Amino acid sequence: MTPQIIITLCVLAFLVIMLLAHRLPYGLTGMFCVGLLVLFRVTDLKTAMSGFSSSTTVMVASMIVVASQLSKTSIINRVRAAMSKLSGKSEIIVILAFFGATILLSQLMGQVACLSIMLLFCETLDEDSRLTPSRMLFSVCVLNTIWTSKIPIGMGATMPGTINAFFEGVAADYSIGITDYAKAALIPGLVGIIYCILFMKNLPTHKISKENVKEVKETVQMSQKHEIIVFAVFFVIMISFFLSGKIPSDVQNVLPLLGVCVFLITGVCSIPEVTKTITSDIVFLIASMSSISTILGATGVGELIGNTVLKILGGHPAPIFVITVFTLVTAVMTNFLSNMGTMALMIPIAASTALAGGFNVQTVVLVTACSAWMAFVMPTGCAGSMIAFGNGNYEVAETFKFTVPLFILELVSLIISTTLLFPVYA
Repeated sequence: MTPQIIITLCVLAFLVIMLLAHRLPYGLTGMFCVGLLVLFRVTDLKTAMSGFSSSTTVMVASMIVVASQLSKTSIINRVRAAMSKLSGKSEIIVILAFFGATILLSQLMGQVACLSIMLLFCETLDEDSRLTPSRMLFSVCVLNTIWTSKIPIGMGATMPGTINAFFEGVAADYSIGITDYAKAALIPGLVGIIYCILFMKNLPTHKISKENVKEVKETVQMSQKHEIIVFAVFFVIMISFFLSGKIPSDVQNVLPLLGVCVFLITGVCSIPEVTKTITSDIVFLIASMSSISTILGATGVGELIGNTVLKILGGHPAPIFVITVFTLVTAVMTNFLSNMGTMALMIPIAASTALAGGFNVQTVVLVTACSAWMAFVMPTGCAGSMIAFGNGNYEVAETFKFTVPLFILELVSLIISTTLLFPVYA
């Protein structure tokens, strides 16, 4: 083992500890580790900063700006208007309307913003019916956790690129397509919807509160001209993504950036607004992890990690066993850590292990990425879980009858659907 590999492993161990502890912003942690690798001569500055010039980072950062503008269109107010007309409707229509609104908003905005809006609707429900406010709020929070950024619209369009940034340097010949993440998550997502409809009654009823959510104000309507521009830019970008086999990848990745330029030129958004978005912690995390992934591949540490994990799992484990282990470990971990931190930690390891074992990297990476969002069993998992337990005044133990069976069903359905859609030896 060379000094270069030893230093890289030490820096990687520090990265893991800091991601688990989350004492610093994830992006700052990643950039600090990149700096250490340059300082100790593991890599040069050009390679260390390659994450910022990576086409994936540029695309994701630009798409976050585009998605943020999409969430400011009349879509949100239209959802509000539709939900206000539910009075007197049948129970199943109310449930489907709540779940549908949650899934749509989960693609367009962050968890806290989405659930703050849904909390207002939950408060209108009858305390004496089966659809009590606390039961509906908990179910909505669970589905928000499962469905967040799964459909390639709004923020969901940025997730495949984010996943790619976490492992592209380790397994350069593999990538997650714009619809791959949605395909892997579809069946578990549908299982979640059906389960919540059938077993919402297993949740006890409590008085809900407004802790852990922000005040929700009516979305300021942008001008019709600006809204048309936003929809047109988003439509062009999405068409290019879906025509990935016919349009060069460089063209695909630069279109979101050009879309941001169009927004600035036409006054849809301001320069300070764009600057704030593209310098956010998530962008720095993506850029730094892209660089670290490249360094792991160049130094051979990625291969070393993959072979080590295989040895721990028995030397020549069956691929379904490897997939099950990564799915279970990631899903358990994400209930105590943040979703994005869990993804950043586990995806490079999953890709390295799949590559070392000769498995389809897509399969192992996708189950890992999807299971990083099954954070509904514990209140420590994510903002959605915090709101579900905190605002619903639920104790963890009293929700197990509802959450544990769903957790198992989600894991099983994810493994089955992903291995069917993405064969392990493809």
